[in-house]
Amino acid sequence: MDGVIDRDVLMEMCDKIDLLEYAGQTMEFHRRGDKYFTSCPLHSDSDPSLCISPEDNLWYCFSCKKGGNIINWMMVYERLTFQQAVSKLSTITGTELHSLKTCDSLQYFKELKRIAEVKIRKRVERKILPDSYYEENFAQEIPYEWVDEGISPDVMREYNIRIDKASNRICYPIYDNDDQLIGVKGRTRFKNFKELNIKKYNNYTSIVTTDFFVGMKQNRNAITQAGSVIVFEGIKSGLKLCSWGLGNNWLSAETSRLNEAQVKILLGMHVPEVTIAFDRDVDKTQIASCTKILSRFCNVYVVRDRYNQMRLLPGDKDSPVDAGKEVWEQLYKERVRI
Repeated sequence: MDGVIDRDVLMEMCDKIDLLEYAGQTMEFHRRGDKYFTSCPLHSDSDPSLCISPEDNLWYCFSCKKGGNIINWMMVYERLTFQQAVSKLSTITGTELHSLKTCDSLQYFKELKRIAEVKIRKRVERKILPDSYYEENFAQEIPYEWVDEGISPDVMREYNIRIDKASNRICYPIYDNDDQLIGVKGRTRFKNFKELNIKKYNNYTSIVTTDFFVGMKQNRNAITQAGSVIVFEGIKSGLKLCSWGLGNNWLSAETSRLNEAQVKILLGMHVPEVTIAFDRDVDKTQIASCTKILSRFCNVYVVRDRYNQMRLLPGDKDSPVDAGKEVWEQLYKERVRI
C-alpha cells in the first residue's frame, strides 16, 4: 500500500465494523447506561476504565487516555502498525485497497482520532425537548425590526422565528446534529439593553456546549447539493442570504470560534468548500487557527472587509451581510483561501 488512502473509503471501512462486537470477541464488557466498560489490559485497572460507545462506534480509556475507532483499537490492543491495521480491516470488510495509497490518510486519521477521543470523554448529557415546548411557549409573530432590515417574513416562518412577549425577545429553536430540539435562543428587542443590564442573547434551557449548527436541520440537503457551505456567526446573517434569493447553503455557528465538535460535523459533511463569514471583529488568524484541521481536507475561505479607505462595511456594520446584497456579493467574490 503505497501513497494516499482515500479518507472516505477509510472511514467507511471503520463504520462497517461494530466495534463492541469486534472487541467483545476477546474482552468481556459490562453495560453502564449507554456505554460498555471493561478493564484495560494495558495497566492495573480495578475500576474498569476502558469504554466503548456503541452509538459513536468509538472507544476510550479514561486511565491511559488512549482512544479512537477500530483502527486505533487494532494498533493499541493488537499491536499492529497503521498499515497492518488498515490491511486487516480491508480484509474483514472485503475492501480492495491495492489501487489506493496511504500517507495523507494517516495524518487525517490522527486528527479525526483526537476529535473522536474528545467526543467520548466529553459526551454531552442534555434534555431533549418535545416540539410542543416551542409551539406552546412562543408566539407566532414576525419581528417587524427584522423585516425592516430586509429579512422576508416567509423566510422567518421557514426557520420558525417567533416572539417571547414576556421578555420581549426574538426567538428561534436550537436543534442538535440529530435534528432533536434541545433549546431555544432569544435575542432582546430592547435597543438600550446594555443600559438596562439585559443580556443580548439568552438560552431558555441549558445547552451545555455548542456542538451543533443552527440551520443544519433546514439546510443540510441544500449544502450537500451545493457542495459548499457558508458559516456565519449568527442566524440573522443566514436569513438575509435566503431573503436575497442566494440559497440555503449556510449555517450559524452561534460563536466566533469553531470548536472541535463543529469541525467534526463539517468534516463529516464531506463538502469540498467551506467559507467562514464571521463578523468584522474576529481576527483572521483566529479563524485560521480553529479551521486548521478542516483546511487539510477541504478548501476553506474567509470573507473579510477591505482595509482603510477601501472598506465596504460602514462603521456600525459588523457582519459581511449588514450593508446589503451588493456589498455581500462583492465581499464574497473577494474572499481569500486560508
